[in-house]
Amino acid sequence: MKKGLQSLGFSFESDTLTHYGGLFLIQRFCHKLNFRRRLQRALRSAPAGLDFDPVDLVCMILFFLIAGVQRINKTDKLQYDGFFHSLLGLDSLPDETTLRRFLKRLSPAAIRELVRLHDQIRSDLFSRPHIRTSLEFHLDSVVLTLYGKQQGARLGYNPKAKGRRSYHPILCFESHGQEFWHGSLRPGDAGSNTGARFIVKRILAKVPSTIPSSRIRFLMDAGFFSSYVMDDLEQAGCGYTIVCRTYAAYLRLAEKAGFKNLHFGWGVAEFLHQPQKWKRERRFVVIRRPLPVDSEEVAQLTLFKDKQYSYSVLVTNLATNPWRVWTDYVDRSNIERSIRELLNDLALGKIPTETWTANVAFFQMLLFAYNLVHWFKRFTLPDEALGKTIETLRHQLIGIPGQLICRSGKNVLVLPSNFPRQKEFLAVARKL
Repeated sequence: MKKGLQSLGFSFESDTLTHYGGLFLIQRFCHKLNFRRRLQRALRSAPAGLDFDPVDLVCMILFFLIAGVQRINKTDKLQYDGFFHSLLGLDSLPDETTLRRFLKRLSPAAIRELVRLHDQIRSDLFSRPHIRTSLEFHLDSVVLTLYGKQQGARLGYNPKAKGRRSYHPILCFESHGQEFWHGSLRPGDAGSNTGARFIVKRILAKVPSTIPSSRIRFLMDAGFFSSYVMDDLEQAGCGYTIVCRTYAAYLRLAEKAGFKNLHFGWGVAEFLHQPQKWKRERRFVVIRRPLPVDSEEVAQLTLFKDKQYSYSVLVTNLATNPWRVWTDYVDRSNIERSIRELLNDLALGKIPTETWTANVAFFQMLLFAYNLVHWFKRFTLPDEALGKTIETLRHQLIGIPGQLICRSGKNVLVLPSNFPRQKEFLAVARKL
């Protein structure tokens, strides 16, 4: 092995170095959205008397989440990133105490205005760059285990950390590119279907008038198995497929209806049934597959097992054939990837304060950051790159070492000469 450096001096002189040279692309995209001015209008009810403008504080939180700084107490590393200062137009950055104080002082009205701005931008971009004629909503809930004394932290369903307090947010994504649509942070003891009817109502209220209700579908797990939810969706004219809760009676009805054999030992049955207290009978589809079961693939659907088969039961108002009902629902696994991104790449599980309202504000900003990256991909990257995760984008385009200099009176961001994605970076910059 050749010898490396034998002697090296140190000089702490530059204040324009950065870990995040590619974050400029996100900043330019926000500029094209007229984001800052719209945020100023939205935050008129934000707290006064702070050392920093509330708009700057929100922008900083969004940018450090996108950059991959997952905890507020880790933002001190940005204090010596001169390029990050320049992106925000600030001479100095707020410390973690200032950020937490800001989150705690945000009123529910200010948080609602921030959510309203999020919805407005999504509505503005909805038909771009391609017109959409249908919508498919995937709903799921996630358990966030907590280790402090946060408000709203309660004992509830927590399979990975039994006996630990948690939050239990519910999330909705639209399947075309997994764009976030609606979400709500809830205490840990909230059931999966708690507030489900209200959430469905809020989701439908955000649908553009150009999309007929007959072109809207909902795919939900067993937590939303409720006749009231089905009544609401049917009254709205929407399609749905929902996983049934564990009732052995459904298996007996499937056996009575008879299974149609498919390839590789699989089978499918369907029947009409009206459980007690339901207003009408509905269509049930049962999928039978031979053991052993791939636990990762069907963890959300496997409800019954016997010595030979496992069974999954769905209720639907769609007219498609039973096998298609199943395969369409299995494609819903994309929502699990989106939730993993929120958990692993965007700090969904890193609750920043002990105050409920502050944590709701952070939760909504985190979802806003997720969609900013989604829209950035949709408008600047080729179609084959739309599936890239946020972490992949950081690795390929955002987390680039660089230096901001002034050359011939112009600002120049100097990036590595051997950067392997120069063409992709410049193509995105040209689109912006």
